[in-house]
Amino acid sequence: MSNRALAFTAEQLLQILKSFPVVNSYLVGFSGGADSTALLHAISKIRKRLSAPVSAVHINHGIHPDADAWQRQCEDFCQQHAIDLVCLKVVLSNNAGKGLEAEARHLRYEAISGMLNKDDCLLTAHHADDQAETLLLNLMRGSGVDGLTAMPGRRPLDEGFLQRPLLTFRSSALRDYLRENNIEWTEDPSNEHLNHDRNFVRHQVIPLLEQRWPEVNQRLLLTLHAMTDARHLLEALADDYLHLNHPHPWVLKITPQCLSNPQLTRLVIRRWIKRSGTTGIPAYTLDALCEQLQVTGSDHKVAVRWGDWSLHWYRGHLWLQEAQAVPPCPTAKWAQGETDIELGQGIGRLELERGGRSIERSGNSVDRLPGPGLTIGARSNTQESAIRLGGHHKNLKNLFQSAGIPPWLRDSIPLCMLNGEIVSMGDWCFNEDFARWLTENDMALIWRPEHPLLKFILQQQHQVKG
Repeated sequence: MSNRALAFTAEQLLQILKSFPVVNSYLVGFSGGADSTALLHAISKIRKRLSAPVSAVHINHGIHPDADAWQRQCEDFCQQHAIDLVCLKVVLSNNAGKGLEAEARHLRYEAISGMLNKDDCLLTAHHADDQAETLLLNLMRGSGVDGLTAMPGRRPLDEGFLQRPLLTFRSSALRDYLRENNIEWTEDPSNEHLNHDRNFVRHQVIPLLEQRWPEVNQRLLLTLHAMTDARHLLEALADDYLHLNHPHPWVLKITPQCLSNPQLTRLVIRRWIKRSGTTGIPAYTLDALCEQLQVTGSDHKVAVRWGDWSLHWYRGHLWLQEAQAVPPCPTAKWAQGETDIELGQGIGRLELERGGRSIERSGNSVDRLPGPGLTIGARSNTQESAIRLGGHHKNLKNLFQSAGIPPWLRDSIPLCMLNGEIVSMGDWCFNEDFARWLTENDMALIWRPEHPLLKFILQQQHQVKG
């Protein structure tokens, strides 16, 4: 049976909702338009047979002169059907570089997500026609497999999740339902404006396609399902790779075997970035990165940026970080009598511990730092370039290289200096005199960084040392 022939009823909605995972509550996105009105009316008829309470939310964007009137109509509808309604207003700036429609959508979901608790479910009225339109729009944008799967039936949303229970129904079926039940709805005149891409596809492109291929909607949905299957297979392949080569959420190992396959490289990187929760990497940026990786050596500088994020290449690994660099360790004086020192945002602090426990400030000499105290700083702020280990001076650059610390993060590693001599790198590399002083006094120097990449570096060094 085609989607054109599939009628919408409250009983069908009940069966769909019962097939979903158990939820804490249902929150229906209610604009007052035909689609959301059909959804809310149908759910009001079956709510006593649902295992969770039902409420609705209306977002007033304030764009149209009748926005307040539409809100009142939504309030009247919910009052008539004894449905709790929350109305939220959002203010659009149109300065985010997204376009008015995209910004409205972003602010709408942002406002609603703040209302969701764990296992709360937001229901939206997206339907089969919306899916077909989205597929065509993404095709025109040059989207890959991800874009050609259109809208997922379910996705996480803050602490809860979003569910689209009407994706198997045509818009015409929802309007038929409203007419059969003598339910009125609001028509937003902007839905007829052809300057919006979606409206152009809805009113011009799809009707033209239907003249030639009457079942074009169903055919597009078949393509969507095929692309969804392909997407799941590709995601599984990428996830298998990430499981083996993903030591940290922001660090990814690219093996020579992966690098020799550009398609696999793009797939893995895109999946990794998506799982990281950052802004998705644009296709042209990803292509530029992969081209650089194909011709680079392990030590060659490779870096790309997009939005607030950047990717750096070092020794077979990609490092993901905010475009604003991790701050360097500031120069500071660790005075006598102090058992810890704060080093600023990202760098964290250094602490002295005895027997695995933090020690209190005291005048006891064993709690005091050796000599006149320590100076803390970054490699670039010291004239010293070596640390004395095993009776020999070891070059800092070589030690950083041996530790696998990328060049752009080396200035963030705190160096401790005593009388102008470097006595420690972080809390894993000490010269003999400072190490002996720590041992004799049953003390340990502990570095507690705040930035995730510095935490990862520290973890790696302790694993090697251990």
